[in-house]
Amino acid sequence: MGFYNDLVEGLRNMIGPNRKYANPTQMAKACEVAPNQILRYIKQERGKHIQVLARVLDEIGARIIFPEENTENVNDFRKAPRALARAEQDGKNLNIDNEAQDLLAFNINWMSEKGDPDSMKLLTVTGDAMAPRIEDGNHVLVDESQKDFFEGRIYAVRIDEEILVRRVAREPGRILLLSDNQGISPGPIILESNNAAHNWAPIGRVVFVAKDLL
Repeated sequence: MGFYNDLVEGLRNMIGPNRKYANPTQMAKACEVAPNQILRYIKQERGKHIQVLARVLDEIGARIIFPEENTENVNDFRKAPRALARAEQDGKNLNIDNEAQDLLAFNINWMSEKGDPDSMKLLTVTGDAMAPRIEDGNHVLVDESQKDFFEGRIYAVRIDEEILVRRVAREPGRILLLSDNQGISPGPIILESNNAAHNWAPIGRVVFVAKDLL
């Protein structure tokens, strides 16, 4: 009797250490039934009515499917450290804001698909140069392991002491930093690769933007 056996086996598999219910009493309380009812199912002591129902369901090909155990836990998520809008002493990475509380946590598998989770920091954007995609006050996740520029991608870039978030374009011998919002910044910022007078460095690629809808 497949349905009946599936029911009994499924109930048994949901009870025990590190499972959804620690014991039959806990399951009964959650189901709002008497504990002896759960125990009778597990021991296959239920009356004929459930067996008749099981025969009918077997005849029509029904099967009971129990939900898979939710294995996702807090260890599957990682908080991205908040960063200040200024670089560390070497000028190549963002300075972590040690006084700020972590704002967002991300699924570690998702972060790994985007880049290196250990190199990701959360930066608050100032200004609307990249609006409407990235607006003033939005938070962007910057992967500092991705410093090589690719055409059309968005990066955090240090110029002198300032951190800018801009879209990148390339021309022979120089990098163009473009604003999406042409009304605020109509022209590109031009960085020449071999010009020692230009004090700049790539910080990392923007892999995610978080924004409020209101």
